[in-house]
Amino acid sequence: MTITDKTKPQADDKGLTALLGSTKQTTTEIIANDEITNSLIALGQGDKLRQFGDIFTIHNGDRRSNFIDTAGKVAFILSDNLHQPANLGIYTPNSDELIEVTDPSQPSAFVIGNLGLDSVWYAVKSLAEGIELYRQLINQGLNITILVSVNPFHFNNMVRHFAEVKQVIVTTTLEQIDQLTKPLVGLNVKAIITTFDLLLSFDNHQTLDDILNEPDTIIKDLLADAWADPKPINHTLPPVTSITSNMLPEPLYNYAINTAERLGVPIEFVAVPLVVALGSVIGTKVAIMPKRYDNWDIVPNLWGAVIGKPSSKKSPSITEAMKPIDNLVSKARADYELNKQEHETQKLINDSKAKIAEKELKKLADTLASQTNDDDGKDKVTDDDLRQKAAFIADSKKQDESIPIPRRHMVGNITMEKLGEIENQNNNGVLQFRDELSGFLASLEKDSEQEQRAFYLSGFNGTGSEMVDRIGRGSLFIENHCLSVMGGIQPDKLEMYLEQTMRGLGNDGLMQRFQMMVYPDPLPRRKEKDIAVDRESRDAVYELFIAADGLFEGKLASYGANESNEYYKRPYFRFADDAYKVFMNWYDALQAKADDTEHEVIAQHLLKYGRLIPALALIFHLVDCIEIGSRLGGVSLNALRAAIAWGDMLETHMLRVYSCITDNSHLKASLLSKKILEMLKKPSDKTDKTDWISHGFTARSLKRKNWKGLTDDNAVQTALDVLIEYDWLDYKEVKTTGQGGRPTERYWINPKLKSFI
Repeated sequence: MTITDKTKPQADDKGLTALLGSTKQTTTEIIANDEITNSLIALGQGDKLRQFGDIFTIHNGDRRSNFIDTAGKVAFILSDNLHQPANLGIYTPNSDELIEVTDPSQPSAFVIGNLGLDSVWYAVKSLAEGIELYRQLINQGLNITILVSVNPFHFNNMVRHFAEVKQVIVTTTLEQIDQLTKPLVGLNVKAIITTFDLLLSFDNHQTLDDILNEPDTIIKDLLADAWADPKPINHTLPPVTSITSNMLPEPLYNYAINTAERLGVPIEFVAVPLVVALGSVIGTKVAIMPKRYDNWDIVPNLWGAVIGKPSSKKSPSITEAMKPIDNLVSKARADYELNKQEHETQKLINDSKAKIAEKELKKLADTLASQTNDDDGKDKVTDDDLRQKAAFIADSKKQDESIPIPRRHMVGNITMEKLGEIENQNNNGVLQFRDELSGFLASLEKDSEQEQRAFYLSGFNGTGSEMVDRIGRGSLFIENHCLSVMGGIQPDKLEMYLEQTMRGLGNDGLMQRFQMMVYPDPLPRRKEKDIAVDRESRDAVYELFIAADGLFEGKLASYGANESNEYYKRPYFRFADDAYKVFMNWYDALQAKADDTEHEVIAQHLLKYGRLIPALALIFHLVDCIEIGSRLGGVSLNALRAAIAWGDMLETHMLRVYSCITDNSHLKASLLSKKILEMLKKPSDKTDKTDWISHGFTARSLKRKNWKGLTDDNAVQTALDVLIEYDWLDYKEVKTTGQGGRPTERYWINPKLKSFI
């Protein structure tokens, strides 16, 4: 007699493999009239029934003293949850003997049907019940699999094992509900509880749908019963405030609000680029010294950004706001063409005069050379006569070389060398305008563009000078290196940029220079309106920009500016007495707030408001001076209060922008939570439903989805950790199929989340 020692559950265990290799498919001789085995063969399950070609004695698992005699027995092949042979159930045909399992410690089931993830799995405690349930449901056209615990005492372990892979359905009656369900709470199991036995209901010609729709039928999700109620992941953007009428001089506010109403956009989309453009026009003509005695000076060049989704109309808004400076660009171009034509005309005249003068010079030189000392009289030629004629010729040629230079207010995509050349020719600074800032910011992150990055960083201050070295073309000296920047950007692109740049050691304050940065709430969708342009405010703002463009020292002095001198190269304002006291108190409070701020990025941004607020106050004060047309003295308290109100408003927008890094964990969790809820809303999506809701998922599979904001390991793990904390997910380790492999880390979705839909 051969003895086979079955001690391990794996499919490739030599004992089980050898044993199965010594069996053959069951014949009718051994089963005779056995109802169970004949029914299984009729259902196409005969390949799972084996008989032994010899007489074996099998050690019963770890219970070494127990032996199973296989003589005259049928072996039922029992599978694990991966559909691998894991056990044998030794069955005696035509007998009431209990089926003996070779290794009771290894969970396994006799599978009726195909153990596929696309079928519905039912678990039962006996072969007779499994056969009848399979027959009934198959006849109803359902795709089902029956998991039979051939020994009813092993039922709970079997269900637990198979529920690791897919949801298992169990059935019971109201009388037996606690006995069946309590041991299975917390497993991926659904219980169907009926008044009468489910099979008896089928005897009454009811379908499964009929039974499930019965008023007394109860369906319990035993997995959900073990879960805590999920907590809401309410990551909303921090609130922001908006611009009000007291924050802008009247002509600017009227222009901005009319434009915003016509486009149906937040006023910030118009007001910010409008003020940035005006500040760039004022440029380096005048400065403000905020302190009473210190020579800290600020010119009103600003960096601004409008943040909105592609459908938010940010580009049309910026375009409308830029029209006053576009008007200056058009006028400057027209003036340049006129000056160029005048220069060409004068050059022709000068060339003609020079040719005549050169002939006259030669004639004078010949006369001087031929005359003698005895020559006298009024026709005598002297060296002074030659010098005067030569000077006239040289002056004509110098006029020809004085080619008109176009006044440049604004540039687009441009190299640093060309920008330096334009700044060299335009002493008032220039506005860098980009409809989409993401490309501009990305270009400055390249290793090859670090010189250009430094060029922009230094141009932010607006009060210094710069030398630009050009390969093969010498160097250019920029007396007033003053750059303004304005553009739009999409929230997701800005978020990606901030995540990539602000966390590292390379934060050099580039982003914090965008002090005029707004991310307003979108307006509620409205019925389309047809609103007329406010021509009065438009004309007033156009004239205001023209006046600002034409400011000069004498005019500024008439408004109350201090004149330039040997120490200060430009006129400057200081605050009026009452405004000075308010500013100093505000400045102290600003620095205290920055010191108390937890996040360094926000602290750096706040500190730059120390430059922003005086610059805005200067712009607003100059608007008042131009509007009134007379001396107003130092920068007024009203102008300062409007500027401080801007600072308060901009701070709320700044906190919203930086929330993607200061509240990064909840933002990532919010992104993932939305995707999970979308899956729960799509029960017909078999791929998502199988792989995620019923089967769980891995961090790797989540990353491979390549969802926005969840594309790197850190973001994925952050989102998972928060959702576990908020009871949206649970974390388990699942054994691998092979020997020696590490367990797979899987995440399971809280079934109670269906209540969130």
